Amino acid sequence: MKIAQAILFILFAGTLAACQAVTPAIGTAARLLAVDQLARQELQLQTATFLGLASIDLAENTLIDSSQFSYARTPRYDASGQMLQGRVVEMPHIFKLQIRAQQCWLIYENKAQEVHLKHAKCVAE
Repeated sequence: MKIAQAILFILFAGTLAACQAVTPAIGTAARLLAVDQLARQELQLQTATFLGLASIDLAENTLIDSSQFSYARTPRYDASGQMLQGRVVEMPHIFKLQIRAQQCWLIYENKAQEVHLKHAKCVAE
């Protein structure tokens, strides 16, 4: 009986250690360090792709002053100033920048999606 318990304990401990070995690396919040035209285009393209849009315009200081930004669609109005199709009830879209192994990753929080930004240079916050 003691041998069976010892074997079960060893198997359990080995399984637990194996689970810990495959835990994905957690990134550190980051800001963009140097934004050239190629990096800005990549950021806009990836953000638009996450949102299902053809294109998107982002502010010049997006992810430079902070490690995250939110995007909320602008409601449309008719000629008299009334909002079309009622109120906007959509939650803002949250994006975060992380650095992992010296690489910049854009994370779309709403859908738990992420993409490596190949042309961006970032620094930990």
